[in-house]
This record gives sequence, structure tokens and C-alpha cells, in this order.
Amino acid sequence: MLKRFLWSILIACLSTFLCFVLLHYSKGNVALEGLNTISAEVREQIEKNLNLDKPLFTQYKIWFLKVFKGDFGVSMVSGEKVIDLLKTRLPNTLFLTLSALVFLFVFSIILSLLSLIYKERFIDKMINLLCISFFALPSFALCIIFILIFGVFLQILPISGTSDLGFEEDFFNKIEHLILPVSVLVLSHLAIFVRIGRNALIESFGQNFVLNAFARGLSKKRIYFHFVLKYALNPMIAYFGASALSFIMGAYVVESVFSYTGVGELLIKSIILKDYPVVLALVFISVLLVSFFTFLADFLCGLINPRLDRVVNV
Repeated sequence: MLKRFLWSILIACLSTFLCFVLLHYSKGNVALEGLNTISAEVREQIEKNLNLDKPLFTQYKIWFLKVFKGDFGVSMVSGEKVIDLLKTRLPNTLFLTLSALVFLFVFSIILSLLSLIYKERFIDKMINLLCISFFALPSFALCIIFILIFGVFLQILPISGTSDLGFEEDFFNKIEHLILPVSVLVLSHLAIFVRIGRNALIESFGQNFVLNAFARGLSKKRIYFHFVLKYALNPMIAYFGASALSFIMGAYVVESVFSYTGVGELLIKSIILKDYPVVLALVFISVLLVSFFTFLADFLCGLINPRLDRVVNV
């Protein structure tokens, strides 16, 4: 576990450095943001105040040393502390991601069971067709389709923000704003999870422990839920651990399209404005989140199947 944590920190540091290099050599300058005309003297003074006049490695070193003191710096655009931005936005992103993950697993299991029960029949083919159709669409395109259908034509669901103005503390209002982002996240990943779950369920019926359970005369309900479903959960959870990065990045894109007040929207805006303290902090946190979800997936697999406990400790 310690080894994995140290590797996560190393990968996070390398990722932030690579991101910083890309930002440094990209076109534009945060010192010129919002200023149409500016003299060379004023520009140099702004860059000096923001440490942008220093060499690349020096700038990164200043940020890196601050991070290990618990200081992510200050946004070059808004002037707010990055840690304060994270405190207000990160909970929203976690709420969105975890909600989508719960629904993804529930629907994956239900649809996998239906595909197994009605194997090679009309229901199985319709499930595959719908899942593949949603999977084939990019997440941002699916967002736009949902906005047009439910927000513009039907006007039954909110299409932006985390809550309506004046209802910031209303839990049900927040849930209403979650429906479309969560739906897009679930539908865009559902096809693979259903396919993995279906294949695992089919494979489980050929396992000796399932055949022995049938031979002992155990009830079908107990066999399906205690043996078959338990066996099928492992590959689904393991796949999420392997695809945690793409899932979180997908959540960031969805947040940006729906103007959901999370770190994804903040990350994309900060990249455009070259607000590197915010970008590097979010990349650092994102890598640690991916590492956490990967570890959690391995832990759950080991919990479901104790023989896999050694995987968690690798």
C-alpha cells in the first residue's frame, strides 16, 4: 500500500510537470487576459508580479515547494486561493462522480441479468443496440442532445449549474440538477460494463462452484445472488479501476458542457486562461483521485474474493 501511494505521488508530480511545460510553451499569456492594449512596461511588471519572467524550471520549483507545504498558490485570474476553490468545487465533482458510479453499477447488473435471461432474443439485442448507440456518441454530443430534448424542447429539467438561484441549500433542487449530467455519464459508459457483466455471468455458469451449488440442490435465488453475481462483480469492479482516469475525465467534460460548478469546469477554463496554479493543482488532485479509485477497486475485489487480497498489497 505504501509503495502504491509513493508511486501515485511520483506520477502526480510528473503529470504536473508535463502539464506545466505544455502550458508554458502554448500560445497566450495570463498577463494579457482581458487587456486589449497594454504597454510593454506594464506587461513586464505584471509578469514579474506573477513570477512569469522567471525560467520554466524556476517557476515550477516555486510551485512545487509550496505544494509540499500545503499551499497550492493563488489563482492568477481571480486572485482566490486555489485551496478555497477546491473546497467549494471538489465536493460537487465527487457527488456527481459517485452518484454516476452507483447508478452505473446498478443498471449494469440489471441489464446484464436481462441480457443473460433473454440471451440472443429480442430484449438482449435491444439492450446491446441501445448501449452501443450511446457508447458510440462522444459525451459532449450526448450532453447537447439531452440539453436540446429535456431543456429546450420539453423544458422539464435544468440544464446548467448545481442549483437554482436562491435554492443553494435545497437538496432536492441539487438532485434535479444532477439528473442530466449523471444520465450522460452512465449512458456513455454503460455498454462496456454491460458487456463485461454479461460475459462474466455467462462464464460463471461453467465454473465448478456454481455447478456444485446446483448439484447440492440450492435454490436458484441463492445461487444467482450468492455465487453467480458475486463472481460477475469482480471483472466489473476491476474494469472500473482500470478506466478510472477516463471516467473522471469524462465527468470533467460533462461538467463543462452543463456548466456544473465542479473542478472539471474550472480545469477547462483555467487551461484556456493559462492559470497554471489552478491547472497544476487540479491535475495533481485528479491523479490522486484516480489512484484512490484504483486502490478502492482492488480492495473491493479482494473483499468479494479473499483470494485476491494479495493484489491490493502489490
